[in-house]
Amino acid sequence: MADDIQSKAGDFMKRMLTVGVGTLFLTEESLRGLVSDFKLPKELLGTILESANKTRKEFLQNLSGDLMTRLSEKVDPKALIQEVLSKNDIHLSIKMSFTPKKDASESETQDS
Repeated sequence: MADDIQSKAGDFMKRMLTVGVGTLFLTEESLRGLVSDFKLPKELLGTILESANKTRKEFLQNLSGDLMTRLSEKVDPKALIQEVLSKNDIHLSIKMSFTPKKDASESETQDS
């Protein structure tokens, strides 16, 4: 009996770990299918999915922020721009033209 309870607890922990990791990498539909195996009430299922989306969003924001911080610590933007400018010629061309607008009264007299 104790082995049966321990086996069920182990299985439950594996599923919970899968759901926890799945919140970061699974789509909402995949996560919904995974959690539906637990036979939870719809309200609780909605709360879990909402929490999963929030967790995923926070994780990705923190990850991107951390990557940008580490990148900016290793790359000097000023030195990078100086290197690009010193090794490349830059050509910039601008062409502009202005055409006077026809006045509404002028176009009526020309049409007659």
